[in-house]
Amino acid sequence: MLALWLALLVVGVVTYHRLRPRLQLYWLLLLSYAFYAWWAGRFLPVLVLLTLAGYAIARRLDHSGSPQGHADPARRRWLWIGIGLNVAALALLRLGYRGEPFAEPFAVLGVSFYALQIMAYLFDTYSGILKTPHTLTELALYVAYFPKMAAGPIERPQAFLRQLLEPRGVDDARFARAATLIAVGLTRKLVLADPLAARLSPDVLMTPAAFDRMTLAATVLGYAFVLYNDFAGYSSIARGVSALFGIELSQNFAQPFAAHSFTDLWTRWHITFSHWLRDYVYLPVSRYFLRRDLRRTNTANLLVPPMATMLVCGLWHGASFNLLLWGGLHGVYLVLERLARLRWPPAPGAALPAWRRAAGIALVFSVSCWTLVVLLLPTTRALEVWAQLLTGPIGELPDLRLLLYMLPSLWLDWMQSRHGEDVVFMPWPRVARAALLAIAIPLWLAAYSTAPPRAFVYQGF
Repeated sequence: MLALWLALLVVGVVTYHRLRPRLQLYWLLLLSYAFYAWWAGRFLPVLVLLTLAGYAIARRLDHSGSPQGHADPARRRWLWIGIGLNVAALALLRLGYRGEPFAEPFAVLGVSFYALQIMAYLFDTYSGILKTPHTLTELALYVAYFPKMAAGPIERPQAFLRQLLEPRGVDDARFARAATLIAVGLTRKLVLADPLAARLSPDVLMTPAAFDRMTLAATVLGYAFVLYNDFAGYSSIARGVSALFGIELSQNFAQPFAAHSFTDLWTRWHITFSHWLRDYVYLPVSRYFLRRDLRRTNTANLLVPPMATMLVCGLWHGASFNLLLWGGLHGVYLVLERLARLRWPPAPGAALPAWRRAAGIALVFSVSCWTLVVLLLPTTRALEVWAQLLTGPIGELPDLRLLLYMLPSLWLDWMQSRHGEDVVFMPWPRVARAALLAIAIPLWLAAYSTAPPRAFVYQGF
């Protein structure tokens, strides 16, 4: 399957660069719909219908047709019809065809991602951010573009659509950058995430009472690294593949395990989704309360926007109580952080002392791993895991071979953070890059031959 996908990708890229710019868009749209039909053909009509509906509604939202702008009640009604249509489709498909979060097989490919992008297109058209009308082909490609279809990034319409109107050539530097992104993504997926997941016994979380605290803690920690490297690996591969077509996708992760606060965490983890939540949930709710009270101590503004945002985040992951609880807990952490800053405001422009940053990183990472339990498990099982972590026997040191997958992940993050670039290896001398590739390729092949790659965690989410 992987070899076939790579062969089709090569054919797709070579053909794409032999076409005129306008024909390139049609070719990409054809590739994208073929990709979707291959993975989830019976739901292709849903994708097409939501795209057509989004395009028709966006034409009614265009500012040029309404001198009243935001005050036009007809435009507002059409906006909420469009939002309601996508929310309803998302809810019905997720409830009807998916079980537990991240379970296999995935029946509805990418609905959680393309529904948000259609809603972003409607919001931005309504607000006037998108000032230039776009063709149906451009909108359809924005929604269905195959590198990001299965698991994002969740692109903002203005940034993506602008690239469709510009030259999309690929020179040697861009090709090298694309190859580096793909290589980093493959390493995170094949060498770090999948082998680590294979070493983690699912029995530990299924029957927590039978295991000690050290084993439980190591398992939860391991799943945190699996989830991160799997999702970040997909995002890196998607960005690299897209760059081969001359289209840049947004960065989706920025060393989240180095976050020193929960606010900082959500600027580093699933960045494109965090920005979507910020722009379309948090800020509108916050503006609603600030219009009534501009004080920093406005209690409603301190409490409601972060809680509403994180509850929506939980519901986006799935309509179950454990996911709502996971989102609610993160909302509580953000609220507590805001209240603490009222009491102890940071000095303007002052950098955090090293000890405070280190303490913040340790706290955020520990609490995030603790909360991850209720993201992975039903609520009653999560409560059992938490209880055993608090009251069970301490036990012996866990399998230290898990560090063989965690430490390289941290090293890669450290390198990216240190250089401020996710393709940190590009400036290296050619000999060093060749040596690194000579090490990576046997590792990919060994990992691939040992066991077939697992489906990406968010694939078809």
